[in-house]
Amino acid sequence: MKALGFELLLKTDLQAPIIVTFRMPTHLGFVFEHFYDGLKTRGYVIYPGKLTIAESFRIGCIGRLYEKEMHGLIATVRDVLDEMEITSLSATATA
Repeated sequence: MKALGFELLLKTDLQAPIIVTFRMPTHLGFVFEHFYDGLKTRGYVIYPGKLTIAESFRIGCIGRLYEKEMHGLIATVRDVLDEMEITSLSATATA
């Protein structure tokens, strides 16, 4: 996710192994609802970050998940970003 431009909410040494929280991208073309729906229709459900003051979303990584599933998620995130016409999550990028 970092390679795609997403930022962790917590430092790596504070991050739990069960769920990972990411800062909400500030890219002008990033619409969380589109991102969420795009992932959900492809079989991945993420969670809006309702537990923090910071705008964020969470990805669960508990259960019977292996490297194959993690690579599948990353590829799907990239597909959804491409669909949203986002090549970079830089805060100054435009849609």
